[in-house]
Amino acid sequence: MAEELQSLLEKIRADGIEKAEAEREEILKKARAEAGEIVAAAESKAKEIGAAAAAEAASLQTRAENTIRQSARDIVLKLKAELETRLRRAVSSSVKEAMTPAFMAELIRTMAADFAKDPGVQITVLASSRDAEALAAAVKDTLGASFKAEPQVLADSSVKSGLQVSFSGNDVFFDFSEEAITGLVGAYAGEKLARILENR
Repeated sequence: MAEELQSLLEKIRADGIEKAEAEREEILKKARAEAGEIVAAAESKAKEIGAAAAAEAASLQTRAENTIRQSARDIVLKLKAELETRLRRAVSSSVKEAMTPAFMAELIRTMAADFAKDPGVQITVLASSRDAEALAAAVKDTLGASFKAEPQVLADSSVKSGLQVSFSGNDVFFDFSEEAITGLVGAYAGEKLARILENR
């Protein structure tokens, strides 16, 4: 009887151990599967986060580059505008200094030489109110009796300095006013300046 009992106990023990081992294997198998799923999910999430971070970094870099490019363009445009303003100011000042009544009278005399052959030509000069009187006297002295009709020198408030000359009968008009010369030099120099700044 003791043997039977011993045998029964061993059988119960063996069955219990087998069952416990089977359960242990099942638990381990489940744990491994769950661990694999957790690792796969973590890797997938890490890839997602990495991809999102890379996309955000690329977007930030692109925005930063665009901002820098735009800032550079703005600086160049402001610099160009400032240089053009200073250039126009300098040209305008030079025109005021250069356009003395004596110089303008000589300029008119040089232009009038081609028209002196036609005695019917009437010369009309528009000048600033500051220069008109002195210019009229200088033109009269310079041109003398070259023309049948005495040249007309008129003060015009739209002319700050310099002059505008027309030769009627030939429909020829020359604009040597401060505004015209400044505009002409400014446009010419502005194009050169723009090219210099574009090729920086």
